[in-house]
Amino acid sequence: MPQEVNALTQESSHSAAGQALGYVHQCMWALVELGRRATSEPAAQLRLEALDDIEFDSAGSPTELLQTKHHTRGGGPLTAQSVDLWRTLNVWMDLLSSETLVLRLVTTRTLSEESGLIRLRAGDIRDTSVALEELLDAARTSTSKTTDKWRKKFLELDEISRVELVDRIIIDDGSLPATDIDKELVRTFRYAYPTGRDEVFLHLLKGWWSGVSVQLLSRALETVTGQDLIVQVTEIADQLKSDTLPIDPAVMQEHDESISDLYKDRPFVQQLLWIALENNRLWKAIRDYHRSFTQRSFWLRHQLLAETELDRFAFRLHDEWEQTFDSRVAAMKREGRTDHDVVGQEILDEMARESRARLRDRFDEPWFNRGMFHALADGELGYRVGWHPEFESKLEEMLSHVSST
Repeated sequence: MPQEVNALTQESSHSAAGQALGYVHQCMWALVELGRRATSEPAAQLRLEALDDIEFDSAGSPTELLQTKHHTRGGGPLTAQSVDLWRTLNVWMDLLSSETLVLRLVTTRTLSEESGLIRLRAGDIRDTSVALEELLDAARTSTSKTTDKWRKKFLELDEISRVELVDRIIIDDGSLPATDIDKELVRTFRYAYPTGRDEVFLHLLKGWWSGVSVQLLSRALETVTGQDLIVQVTEIADQLKSDTLPIDPAVMQEHDESISDLYKDRPFVQQLLWIALENNRLWKAIRDYHRSFTQRSFWLRHQLLAETELDRFAFRLHDEWEQTFDSRVAAMKREGRTDHDVVGQEILDEMARESRARLRDRFDEPWFNRGMFHALADGELGYRVGWHPEFESKLEEMLSHVSST
């Protein structure tokens, strides 16, 4: 008895996690299903949580409905008595009759080889009459209170309706759990990207798909098509070529000004304060630095970029800055200007606008260059740049003050 109580307690404590994994499984399995169809059915439309968990349409009409059932631990085989099965049948019994609408149950549980339900698997061994008899027997003899209403509903159907319903059902048992779906995604899309890039390709694809899933569930987006997926996969594969680099989906997230607190004491922020940069521009400069740092970390983590290549890029940026800085400071002295903060802003603006250095030939993201200039202003990558005409003496004073405290 103590073991049973402990098991129940453990199940309860993980119920929220299990439910969350179920939602992840549903969304990621939808990607697998769309990936399998995309090349042969580019016009196929996918919906989430419409008529069912996953819905495929053709020319605006549903052609296939999928129920996904995810379990984090064994739980035994799927049988004609299972709550999962009757809960699914309850949904499907409410649908209008259609001979062409496929009803598919995708479950992480497996069917017993002795069960007549194996005749509902896809393939040549299908015999829906055997499966129907087993369902009828379970509907009449089961004592489950949970499934009672659903079983009665099934028995109340006329014979023709029951036959038509079961004829349309396919059971895909033994589906991969949420933790292993990456394996299926690799098998589905391996043809599309360079060898050895599994991890980064999946990161980029799932980052895009997570955003699409949210839009589908919120109805901001009604459907996504196989062609949409083909376009995205092609774009990601293109970003993994040697003359460009992919953008981490995390970089494209919206950030609020709270991230400023992470960097308020950094030298590059102090450099911006020395030229009296107004709050709005200061915040955007910090955002550029944050995005650039996040992006560099992503490339290095996935071995898409070598440190030596980044060093060469930093050298080119420093060379651009040096030419502009020396020219602007010389002009300031000739003209007898004393508005050093304004001159500093002019130098910053020109670098942001006129920088021509490129990390890769086809990677041309202005925010990245802007963020990299702030990284150099912070003293990173072995170079130092600045905006205020007297930034070097100001830095020396600041550093000496820090060391003396």
